[in-house]
Amino acid sequence: MILSLLTSLIISNAGLKTGVPVIDNHTQTVKALNGTVSVNKDFPEEFYGKWVVKSTLIETNNPELFLTKSVNIWVFDRNGETITLSNPLSGATASITIDEVIGKKAKFSREKTEEDMTKTEIVQLAIEGDSFSGEDQQIYKNFYKNKIYKTDVVKYRVEGKKISGPALKDLFAK
Repeated sequence: MILSLLTSLIISNAGLKTGVPVIDNHTQTVKALNGTVSVNKDFPEEFYGKWVVKSTLIETNNPELFLTKSVNIWVFDRNGETITLSNPLSGATASITIDEVIGKKAKFSREKTEEDMTKTEIVQLAIEGDSFSGEDQQIYKNFYKNKIYKTDVVKYRVEGKKISGPALKDLFAK
């Protein structure tokens, strides 16, 4: 609570439009930076690397807009405190915020804002060996004259199989 108030105060006092806070959990400091944000909460090392990810539609309020099944490549990478998720097939790259880690389960999110749309994605995954499974919820809010006129929501079941990166046997060998 105090940290979120401090973050809001820093952003409002700095007058940043594109700047967002980065919270360093090791020193508990908050820095305002241009770009995106990620908070490291001991994201399991096994997640880093390249994955083939199968997505299957669970539910949506707009079935005409979303695919029922898809296959993608996800790459989890870390540079300092910033964790990125990229898709080399689409060319998309985004920093993610680690919201919660409990054992080998992680919840992370990202938000992208454009002039007339905000996309929020919330992913919950559990990793076991070189596989993970979980859910990916995406919320698209479309704006007209600064008011939400349409919201599309989709939830997918996701299953990933590691194709490169640290494996459990390699991590425990260290």
